Amino acid sequence: MHLRSPSLENMDPSNIHIIREIWRSDASSIFEVDLDGQQYALKLFHDNGDPGYAENGRDLNRFRCELNAYKKLVTAGVCTRGFVPKFYGYIDRMDPAAFHPALQSFAHDKLKPRAILLEYFPNAESLNCVNYSDALYPQAIEGMHEIHRAGVHHEDIYPKNLLLVHENPDRLVWIDFDVATTFTDLGPEQLARGDHEIALVKGFGEALVWVPLLSTESFS
Repeated sequence: MHLRSPSLENMDPSNIHIIREIWRSDASSIFEVDLDGQQYALKLFHDNGDPGYAENGRDLNRFRCELNAYKKLVTAGVCTRGFVPKFYGYIDRMDPAAFHPALQSFAHDKLKPRAILLEYFPNAESLNCVNYSDALYPQAIEGMHEIHRAGVHHEDIYPKNLLLVHENPDRLVWIDFDVATTFTDLGPEQLARGDHEIALVKGFGEALVWVPLLSTESFS
């Protein structure tokens, strides 16, 4: 199946084979899937009606947030440069009955789930105090700068959303844009929000350094 441009039209899910569920939350699930002999990550979003927008205008629809973020990240080349997963397309509606029992957790939702198809990392783990590397961590900061330059604020800056991908060489990849906000004009508010996110990235990097040090000292 040809993967079309994500900015133009959605994908046909009929050739997707679900291998296993990787992760689950109340809002979504991520699956390893096979499509034409290649492995991908498929993120499905529960849909019990569009929650719309908050009073301040912030989008509360997680599928729409993630899709809009990836459209900007693709256009700006952030996916190609490896700071976030490659984005291959989206599925407007996916019938859980056609993928039973893998999608049984979606069977009782009001609406059929929507999904995005992303790059799959077979050798990856969330960043933590054990796998943290001073030499590698500047990639996390550089990646967040690139995300901001694309017109996206991540809005969920935690180590769980930063993957250490074991390749040659290893790299750090930002994931999970389902509460992200997008913008076109880089005004004072957007700059301030970006500076705040960069400060958060630097802050939890410093915290990950100190945790193992404190653990060692407590047993010395």
